Amino acid sequence: MASCQSSQPVFSKRGEQYKSAREIAAEKRQGGRSGTGGKSVASASKDRTSRTRVRSSKNLDRDVATVIEAARSYTGVPYKWGGTTRVGMDCSGLLCTSFQSINVNLPRTSDEQGDYGKKVRPKDIKEGDLVFFGANRFSNNITHVGMVTEVNGKEDVRFIHASSSLGVIEANLYADHYQKIFIKAVRPPVF
Repeated sequence: MASCQSSQPVFSKRGEQYKSAREIAAEKRQGGRSGTGGKSVASASKDRTSRTRVRSSKNLDRDVATVIEAARSYTGVPYKWGGTTRVGMDCSGLLCTSFQSINVNLPRTSDEQGDYGKKVRPKDIKEGDLVFFGANRFSNNITHVGMVTEVNGKEDVRFIHASSSLGVIEANLYADHYQKIFIKAVRPPVF
C-alpha cells in the first residue's frame, strides 16, 4: 500500500523543476496576493467534462483554499491505484497529498477517511468537506472519496476526485451517477 508520507519529490509539469504540492500551493498563494487583488479568476480545465472556476480566497478559510488549490493542481493527472504523485493518483491519495499542503496527515484509505471528522447533512455541505461513495447509496462499504471545491447552489456542488477512467477531475455531486452511489459527507476536524 502506498503512503502519503513520501519524501520523494512530486512531479510538476513536464520540463519544469520538481515541486511538492505544498511548494506549488505556497507559490499560488504568493502570486494571488499581488496578482488578482482577491477577485475571481476563471480558468478551464483540460478535461472536457468539467470547467474549473477559481474562487476568491477571501470567501474561503485560508486552509480550505490552500487544500483546494493543491488538489486542483493535479487536474488531468491519470488514475493509478495507490498513486500519490503527478505520474498517477488515486482518490484517497489525492486528498492525502492535498491536505499535506497545510501540514495535515489524512488517513490513507477512503474508508479510514470516512471516519475522519463529523458527518454533515447534504444540505449543509461546504467547501473542504469530504464526500464518500460506494456501490450504491445504501452501501456500508466506502470505495471512493472526493473533496467539495465549490457550492454554487442547491443542486450544483462541485467536488474533485481521481476518477478511475478520467483521472483527476471535478464533477457535480448532484449528477445522476454520483447521487446513485453517494453515501455520506464528512467535515474534517481541521476546518
